[in-house]
Amino acid sequence: MTHDGRLCLVWSLAVFAMGVCVSAAAGQTALSPVTTTLATPRAVGSDTVGLRLIRAARAGELREVRELLRQGANVDARAADGATALHWAAHGADLRVADLLLEAGADVAITNRYGVAPLALASLNGQAAMVVRLLDAGSDPDTTQPGGETALMTAARTGRVEAVQVLLDHGANPDALEVSKGQTALMWAAAEDNADVVRVLVAAGADVKARTSTSLDLTPNEPGDKGFTALLFAVRAGQLAAAEALIAAGADVNDTLADGTGALVLATLSAHYDMGVFLLEHGADPNAGDQGWTALHQLAWTRRPSRGPTTVGPVARGDVDSLTLARALVAHGADLNSPITKEAVEIYVGRNQMNRLGATPFFMAASRVDVEYMRLLAASGANPFLQNDDGTTPLMAAAGVGLWFPGESPGTPEEAAAAVEFVLGLGADATTVDANGDTALHGAAYWDSPRAIELLVSAGAELDVENGKGWTPLRIADGVAITASIHISPQAADTFRRLRRERGLIVPDPIIGVAK
Repeated sequence: MTHDGRLCLVWSLAVFAMGVCVSAAAGQTALSPVTTTLATPRAVGSDTVGLRLIRAARAGELREVRELLRQGANVDARAADGATALHWAAHGADLRVADLLLEAGADVAITNRYGVAPLALASLNGQAAMVVRLLDAGSDPDTTQPGGETALMTAARTGRVEAVQVLLDHGANPDALEVSKGQTALMWAAAEDNADVVRVLVAAGADVKARTSTSLDLTPNEPGDKGFTALLFAVRAGQLAAAEALIAAGADVNDTLADGTGALVLATLSAHYDMGVFLLEHGADPNAGDQGWTALHQLAWTRRPSRGPTTVGPVARGDVDSLTLARALVAHGADLNSPITKEAVEIYVGRNQMNRLGATPFFMAASRVDVEYMRLLAASGANPFLQNDDGTTPLMAAAGVGLWFPGESPGTPEEAAAAVEFVLGLGADATTVDANGDTALHGAAYWDSPRAIELLVSAGAELDVENGKGWTPLRIADGVAITASIHISPQAADTFRRLRRERGLIVPDPIIGVAK
């Protein structure tokens, strides 16, 4: 997991059937039709009688189908897309037409040009009676499409319990794996919140602990694989009913991915706060999190995603919002002062980016200038003065130390000032210097926040203090280079000069050129 709120795992299956394409894009948990337009059957070669049969089956014209078969029409005639009359009967769940075709010897295993057999189409529609007809006529219950999606997987993701049960009764393998990532029917059912299907599959012996592959060679379920389980798919998609069914079947509520991201953090990352509360109520560890990145840390990032002054967190579902989850975490024993333990400092070299090693949830909330969350954490007992490994304080983080450019960071200069005022009100020291020589006032120069500057100076911050690069806050405001970008804070510069004049200090002219 990357702690900017991103999680990437390829998850892709596709069904191609007579002009219908249903797919899941990378990172999505729900399938949706790309197109529902069915291709008009076109003849292959000169088999016009066969084409008439396909069209009649498509239209459900029983009498015409019967007459064409009596005349000797090729029951397995193909349209240009490889579809036969039986494909259309299965697609339309037309049992009467299907019976005529099967009696005439239609090939149940024949596939269209996309590798899709009639059974796959019947499973997509979920018509159990049609599935039974095809299975009784000799269809393989483990029929697969080119990507390895079985008829059982198709029925599982569409939530057709009866079709799922019929396939299982005819010997379908509940633990069959699709090709690319080793996904199972149970995973599909969980991601789509088909809880009844989950229970049927579990009763049939489906493995609730099966995982998708994380191997570079895409070989599923190799030793050491720590991909998604069915429960983790349900958690990511916020599917409560499926999650409950899986936990009842023995799924591990503290399950993790290869990078250490646990179910609780995943729910928080995905903004499924109701799922987070549900997991806590079912025994999830509130302090779980690789690299020390817990759900409380993740909340700071999910509430204020990545960058942008107008960026707000996702809208919560139901009555459970982010702060409700935070309170639930505290009530279940979450460590309010847990530090991040394993993040490489080197990734921030060359940019005014903060080292998050040692950062607590309150520190992270301060860096997002999220006063509402800061207030909740402090009221719950969080220590608002704990520093990161560089000696940077939450006050500095709120003021702007470690800031990307305004407009790239969450919040506004006004919110930064409010965060500074809040932490100062708790008793924070405005003169603290971190390992890089920065103070909170240096941060306020980056934020271009006159109000934050005034608050800090009133609290004792020194106007002339130099950081490790020899920059005063005013020098930063006049213009500094951060990697390939130029940062200028004109309002901050005006404020610093005014404050210097008011205190009888020398007021330097603006510096021509950008400090590096």
